[in-house]
Amino acid sequence: MAEAISQAIEERNHLCLEAATGTGKTLAYLIPALASDRRVIISTATKNLQEQLFLRDIPFLQKYLFPEVEVTYMKGRQNYICLKKFAEATRQKALSSELAERQEALSDWIATTETGDRAELSWISDRDPLWQQLDARSETCTGQKCDFFEECPITRMRQKALESDVIVVNHALLFANLALESDEIGRILPDFSILVLDEAHEVEDAACTYFGKQASSYQIEELCRDFIKTFQDGLYDREVGELETRARVFCDSFPPQEGRYPLIFFDRDTGETKDLREGASTAYLRLKASLQKLYHSIQRQGNRPPEADALIRRLEQLLTCLEEVFDHHDPNSVYWLERRGRGVFLNLRPIDVSGILQENLFARTDTTILTSATLSTNANFEYLKERLGVPEPAELIVPSEFDYTQQAILYLPRDFPEPRAPHYLDRFLEEVGQILSLTEGHAFLLFTSFQQMNRVHEALSKTSSYPLLRQGDRPKSQLLEAFKQTPHAVLLATASFWQGVDVQGDALRAVLIDKLPFQVPTEPVVAARIERLEKQGVNSFLRYSVPEAIITLRQGLGRLIRSRQDRGVLAIFDSRLRTRSYGSLFLQSLPNCPITDNINSIKQFFSKDAGGRDAENPA
Repeated sequence: MAEAISQAIEERNHLCLEAATGTGKTLAYLIPALASDRRVIISTATKNLQEQLFLRDIPFLQKYLFPEVEVTYMKGRQNYICLKKFAEATRQKALSSELAERQEALSDWIATTETGDRAELSWISDRDPLWQQLDARSETCTGQKCDFFEECPITRMRQKALESDVIVVNHALLFANLALESDEIGRILPDFSILVLDEAHEVEDAACTYFGKQASSYQIEELCRDFIKTFQDGLYDREVGELETRARVFCDSFPPQEGRYPLIFFDRDTGETKDLREGASTAYLRLKASLQKLYHSIQRQGNRPPEADALIRRLEQLLTCLEEVFDHHDPNSVYWLERRGRGVFLNLRPIDVSGILQENLFARTDTTILTSATLSTNANFEYLKERLGVPEPAELIVPSEFDYTQQAILYLPRDFPEPRAPHYLDRFLEEVGQILSLTEGHAFLLFTSFQQMNRVHEALSKTSSYPLLRQGDRPKSQLLEAFKQTPHAVLLATASFWQGVDVQGDALRAVLIDKLPFQVPTEPVVAARIERLEKQGVNSFLRYSVPEAIITLRQGLGRLIRSRQDRGVLAIFDSRLRTRSYGSLFLQSLPNCPITDNINSIKQFFSKDAGGRDAENPA
């Protein structure tokens, strides 16, 4: 793997590389990356993997092989303290109770921190309302006009990145920066030549999110508050009041029920195409007029404060998003409305990011390494290359170091009801109960919906003697630690536990999956991708839905075997694997382990040790 990456870097070529768990892929891409004489960005799917790279793997290589290499660790701006905001908050007479209680501790930390990274504060979370008042997000940044510009954590981080050979980021930061290339305040990444995309199966969704746009009622509310705060002399009070009123009328023009609604959709009941924008058109024009009025007023104002530039920038972004949603209709984008609590969100996302990535990523880097344990479908990269637009890459699939024929067994019960059948849940609970008795707990139960997870949790809590842990009852990190530390624990979870979770050893003996993880076809982006393929005369189910589900399923099953000592049972309770023609596509993509429909085979599997000998009669 390292040789293939080194060759791609030398030849300035892109590379698609699947490397199963246990191959040491992190070291395999770090060594040629650190050995390169060009700037490298390594992007991961999660902050946890970022921290592992920066705090463990890279220091190891620096110590023994690359002592001269300079490395920087960068997160999104919202992870860092804004010194200006903190100074202003402490000067105000009416401090919030949260800030008043923690002001001294924050002051002491600011005086000593080298990074300004919230992660250094164990007593404050990134969702803490206090932190959201103090973070360094770009919306309120005044850039070089700020009195704290030189000592600002963002400025220092940017400078360190410019002096570094290797920069470790996450996908959210990478694609947010690629999408904000013309915004010098928002953009914090320097130019780079080599890019390593770890967990590259996440790239399409990240690119779709950050190359899209969103306008919300919360954005308008925050904008109005900041106008009043910036111009305390009441200069814009009347215009802001008008904007607030028109924003409320605009939001009330849409359906009141919570949920997601396509702005343009075909109503099967009436046989007509409906456009939710029509009912809000008058309110939209009035809202737009208020935003433009504020924009031109502040543009004409002489001697305006530095904070006004940030307000102008936010007005421009808000107007641009609203105009793209209401005044245009790009057939390559999907538009939808979401009501969440009291908030209204207008969203625009590209349906296909392949062209965007070709222009904004692959054409601008000499070498991009796309790697993951699950990139291929049916032993090739055609699906990935099509979705991401990777131009003529080199390709390599590195086989697993694990012996799945000895370490795992796949259980697919026969004559199992389909997921929508009325007696599915009863049979599922019966089978799960038998397997848990054989593994003595030590299991992940992975679901495709919260509703099903909660049903099973309720049923098992009445019948199972094993400790049950459920996603949502505690933070993810705490839940994982509890699972590792609690004897015989059973963890019930959904999407976020299908990947990026590593439990080695005897704590995990089984991964049980309720059904094939097909995406929800009514989700706006998913529905738009399906419709686009169908209009092209392509079978969207086989070209898009099945490959996506295969990659997700492989991720879920990949939680089980994380070392050469791990052993356990994989189980999928979805009869479609056997009864539908596409079931073979899933089976061809799964680990090469024995498949059984007999529960006694699982018992025999656990009666043998890792060498295949009978544990009760080793002779």
